[in-house]
Amino acid sequence: MHIRDIHNPWRDALLPASFKNVEFHVESASEDNGRRIVVHEFPKKESPYAEDMGRRAFGYMVRGYCISYMVDTDIPLYQRDYRVPRDLLRDALDSGGYGWLQLPTMQPVRVVCDRYRLTEETRFGGYCVFDMSFVELGASPFAPSQSTRDLLITQSTVLMQQIVTNLTQAGLS
Repeated sequence: MHIRDIHNPWRDALLPASFKNVEFHVESASEDNGRRIVVHEFPKKESPYAEDMGRRAFGYMVRGYCISYMVDTDIPLYQRDYRVPRDLLRDALDSGGYGWLQLPTMQPVRVVCDRYRLTEETRFGGYCVFDMSFVELGASPFAPSQSTRDLLITQSTVLMQQIVTNLTQAGLS
């Protein structure tokens, strides 16, 4: 019997890790958050004033790895040559823009990768480690809340309803 044969809710709920649909194994993952606090200190005053400026952006530190698999499969992560998934993950991290980060114990989140480190050691042949740092994408403060197309359709519908109402009241319909 192996530990994988013992079922428990935590193990059964684990999801495959991926970024931009490129899978990798996870050794560890952490989430970083808090508040943005500005401390104001004034001359000749003994008491500072701490101002809460809102929530910090969520940050995610992930230690992932790619390792040689015993046989080639149709899944890029499970290849005899670990360089195949390594290169796919490096390309996804280098491609810029946002992507969905799926970690084994968390819901998927839209993030950008702000930095990563790839480590390969000859003593661990067939194995590489990615130390990756992600920041939540959030929402642009300049993005319209409704698309122009949807806004025009809504305004046109309202205008049409007002015209029909006015014509009905005037007895012209």
